Amino acid sequence: MSGFNLERLRESMESIGQIYPVIKDQYGNILDGFHRKRVNPNWKECVVEVKDELDVIKIRLHAHLRREVPWNEKHEWIIKAKEILTRKLGREPSQQEIADALGLSRELVKYYLGGENENVGKIYQHSFWCYNVWGFKDDSWRKLVVSADPNQPDINFYHGATPAFVIENLIHLYKPKIVLDSMAGVGTTGYVCAKYGIECDQFDIYPFEKHGVKQCDAEYVDTGKKYDLIFNHIPYLDMVKYGDHEQDLSNMNEKEFMEKLKRIFLKNYTLLNEDGVYAVLVGDRRYGGKIIPLTAKVTLLGLECGFILYDEAIKLTKEQKSTAIQEHRAAKHGYMAQTYDTILIFKKG
Repeated sequence: MSGFNLERLRESMESIGQIYPVIKDQYGNILDGFHRKRVNPNWKECVVEVKDELDVIKIRLHAHLRREVPWNEKHEWIIKAKEILTRKLGREPSQQEIADALGLSRELVKYYLGGENENVGKIYQHSFWCYNVWGFKDDSWRKLVVSADPNQPDINFYHGATPAFVIENLIHLYKPKIVLDSMAGVGTTGYVCAKYGIECDQFDIYPFEKHGVKQCDAEYVDTGKKYDLIFNHIPYLDMVKYGDHEQDLSNMNEKEFMEKLKRIFLKNYTLLNEDGVYAVLVGDRRYGGKIIPLTAKVTLLGLECGFILYDEAIKLTKEQKSTAIQEHRAAKHGYMAQTYDTILIFKKG
């Protein structure tokens, strides 16, 4: 999603109309067209029936055969299909078997697997070692992590949407009567609060009005209320660019990012009740052969703004975009694969 130009898509819609429909499965999950829904929640739709995860990949690939999609994205879909078939067959499938399962030519599968791309092909010469949460015997820990709430609508609409269980845990821990999420994205916080009858105000630079998210920059929220719980799932610097707004944190360099985040922290300090909790979900950013320790920087920023670090929790990640490609990248560059984020829990000092 990095660098996607929503404004250009909006202009295209206004100029020539809604050419490609949003594709959904029989359960209402979006398979193709997340950006189109962001431009217009009422974008025309078509429904296709899917049997399994392999069907989903097949539909996404065929929806993009004649459209401009980065090579790496199709590469990851093919790798994921290969991973699924390996589990089904109990062995590694041939390129022809992958092609048959996806309804593609063997030449196309070979190309997107990396066989005709020397640089991508090199990643298979490396051996993946481990993830960065240690102490588990194998990867069976993934089966223990809470899955996404199947009843939450449009959960896949935003890249990296907050898992509902994060908000559930915060509510059970701190029992708030009124909650604020000023970086609400698809509206997970409001969705969970509604289940418990808890008042919740939600804002975002990119409003998702369908689920009660209003437009406002987190730096300027002013409702005249005080909150028992404030939650922010912040961008991990520019790892994912969410849009073109000049005040979007994901469009800023690190210095600008930290300066604006400080203003948001100070604003939230004024909005928080004296015994309230400010929870921030954050992860480190790997870029240019190094880790940018965003979690540490945000922790220190909170202290600088007058908060105390009251508690913290590790949020394990069950489902990466593609486990196989993540492991290949880690092996290629010699680092451990990331499998957790951190929830920093602040109180007023």
